Amino acid sequence: MNTPDISCFITIPESEQKKFGNPWTNIEKNSKSKKLLPENGINLFKKTICISAIPESAFISATAFGIFDLFVNGRRVGTVEKNGSETFDELKPGWTDYRKRLFYYSYNLVPYLCIGENTVCACVSNGWWNGRISFGFYGNKQCAFYADGEIVSCGEKYSLSTSSGWLAAIAGPVLTADIWDGEYYDARIAPGGMASNIDWTPAKLIEPYTGALNNSDEYPRITARPALSKKPLSAICYSGTKDNGTDFGEINTVCARTGSGCETVSLFPFQTLLIDFGQNIVGRPRIKLHARRGTEVIFYFGELLNDTGMRSRGNDGPKGSIYVENYRSALAKAVYIASGNDNGEEYFPTHTFFGFRYIEIECSDDIYIETLIGEVLGSDTREVSSLVTSNGEINRLYSNILWGQRGNYLSIPTDCPQRDERLGWTGDTQMFCGAAAYNANVLSFLRKWLRDMRDSQSEEGGYCDVNPRVFTNSGNEANAAWGDAGIIIPYKMYIFYGDETVISECFASMEKYMSLLASLEPKGPRTAYGDWLCFEKTDKRYIADCMYAYDTLLMSKMCSVLSEKADNCEARDFYALRKEHYSSLFSTLRSEFYNKYFSGGELSVKTQTSYLLAIKCGLLDNSENGKAVKMLKKKIAENKYVLSTGFVGTGILNMTLSENGLDDEAYSLLMQTECPSWLYSVRQGATTVWERWNSYTLKSGFGDVSMNSFNHYAYGAVGEWMFAFMAGISPCEDEPGFKKLVYCPRPDLRPAEKIPEGQMRMSFVQASFNSPHGKINAEWSIENNAVCYRLSTPVPVRFDLVGVTDESKVTINSIPLPDTDFIPISGLANKNGLIFEAPAGEYNVISRQG
Repeated sequence: MNTPDISCFITIPESEQKKFGNPWTNIEKNSKSKKLLPENGINLFKKTICISAIPESAFISATAFGIFDLFVNGRRVGTVEKNGSETFDELKPGWTDYRKRLFYYSYNLVPYLCIGENTVCACVSNGWWNGRISFGFYGNKQCAFYADGEIVSCGEKYSLSTSSGWLAAIAGPVLTADIWDGEYYDARIAPGGMASNIDWTPAKLIEPYTGALNNSDEYPRITARPALSKKPLSAICYSGTKDNGTDFGEINTVCARTGSGCETVSLFPFQTLLIDFGQNIVGRPRIKLHARRGTEVIFYFGELLNDTGMRSRGNDGPKGSIYVENYRSALAKAVYIASGNDNGEEYFPTHTFFGFRYIEIECSDDIYIETLIGEVLGSDTREVSSLVTSNGEINRLYSNILWGQRGNYLSIPTDCPQRDERLGWTGDTQMFCGAAAYNANVLSFLRKWLRDMRDSQSEEGGYCDVNPRVFTNSGNEANAAWGDAGIIIPYKMYIFYGDETVISECFASMEKYMSLLASLEPKGPRTAYGDWLCFEKTDKRYIADCMYAYDTLLMSKMCSVLSEKADNCEARDFYALRKEHYSSLFSTLRSEFYNKYFSGGELSVKTQTSYLLAIKCGLLDNSENGKAVKMLKKKIAENKYVLSTGFVGTGILNMTLSENGLDDEAYSLLMQTECPSWLYSVRQGATTVWERWNSYTLKSGFGDVSMNSFNHYAYGAVGEWMFAFMAGISPCEDEPGFKKLVYCPRPDLRPAEKIPEGQMRMSFVQASFNSPHGKINAEWSIENNAVCYRLSTPVPVRFDLVGVTDESKVTINSIPLPDTDFIPISGLANKNGLIFEAPAGEYNVISRQG
């Protein structure tokens, strides 16, 4: 159908909306004692239509300010497949800057209709539109619903438009619903507006919507992802606590079970059932149970367990119980009131989501749990890669990175999915987007979010620190490495997917941002965050100056792309002139950087991050770059091969090292197990990437509860290096979108004397990546004093094999290199390796050492 007319949104007449401001003021930490209380229900809208025959056609297109679900005759509406199965869109319509844009969803209603009276009902909760998560940004306005469509039966047309005929009420089985706090569901109340005691009144039309309405097919919808869902690994039933000499004691275990079906138990009111899914996930419980009518079943969610019961270690409850204080003020609970159905009943929340590894269940009366799964929810981005190495802890790290993305790519790229935040932080997103593009096809997902950035851009040109915007202060926009996401991500997506329209549709907005940076004093981004959560502080202004220069460098490159791709002379000339402007500005900023930060031929700011930024942002000439690389190498060695970087430095750390010949240092940092390091959290039991390197330690317990997420993907940016250099699968900047492959594997060739104590050399890496032009398989192994490279590529490839210096000891598909048609590329001696080009195909390259 065509884009619906959006003039007719309806709301509940004369309904008072709660007022919400900044929810981070006077935060009260979560605890199991804090109750999720029932309210009167959520917004219901219904229309009743009587038909005399099964319709020839019936469709509806709908959206809402808030999260909505559609029901027909009490049955939840989804998409009915040809085999009769149904799939459902979750948390519709997702999060956008509601002032500017909404997504609508269209459904075929024929499978849901019957002869006679039919009730079409929409259930709408606050979602991201209202409640504390919106910070009151949208004006604390009441939820609203919109629909368009019609039913055609026996030649008669029945309108589903919200322009007239809809009734409204606050009612239904969902009594309370909030993104942060959870859902309270009373199954004694019929769903879909079918309860007989609802006091319906005519819905109220509100002022016409002036924003855009886009088809939800334009981006990955939020869905349940059955292939990722988790069954319990273990179930512990405990009753109260027992003294162990600590503040809270420890749980008093009644019974413990592991393996398949461990959750199938009878639970009594004086007991608690603790479920471990073995993996920190994002989604909801889906439970089938048997209970008496009116029984209250409470679900509590946690990422970790209290380890001792000692408050001095940050515990908030008895040893063995779930730890919840790091959720801060988010209640993160679900309450289910049983209907008493003799055949059992199933419950899964539909108006919220949770981040958790553990669930505790309590009940007010005896219940029997038949099945329970941790159902994963997320934006349906197709995963495209695999990675296996000889090091089991690195494999766990890769899994942690992947699970962090699965959990935080839900409608928008959030920083964390569990506490009172779940916002689209720009800094985290730009640092991680390269790793994300290796893990899954994220082009349309991030393209949607870039549109959110543009929609939320201030009139002056500032990109907000979080998008969609909920902050109003100008100090929360245009911050170094955060606001710059509006420049970095379009370029990165172009390199990965080769679609220049991702640049062109952002170009005017990017120019507006660059104009703002030029107008500020001092020029360049603001400095709110610096190298966030670093162990060695880098001057914030230095970071901002580097990022400003990097922005201009990328703008110059993108202007060059758009000039080349332009389909008319006027556009070509325009972009060429803008390229000149940004190239000239970059030269100016480079000179200013040198004058400001160089003394005696060396950088005056001497941290790991300062060297990384100067090198990565192209601010040094060849000799200066060489000195900076040596100093960076020295800094890492002096720090005993432990990183000292925060969000900014870590995001570019290993990529910059390998781009500048420091592969040994990259491996030594990757495989470091002391704090701070990637494997440190792995050794502390992490199943996702954490916000802090030491969010929890076996030695000391839990970290600072004010900001301590156990699912926070920013440090997972190293996943980009793991594919680009460790495995060697890299896009070609001159032929983006993997139209050509740069195969640049970096085997772990560290000499024994350079391997830090406690580490072992990696002996093999196997990776695959479904590029836009087909599947790439790449692996290397070190066997019998030789490095064996195996590559299958659907596109032409440039081999860049660092460390291969003797052509006579190289064979390609069992043929000595000198006897092949492959001619090594000269003029790149500084690479200290073998470079040659080859067509698509399969290659087995062996380089014998010594």
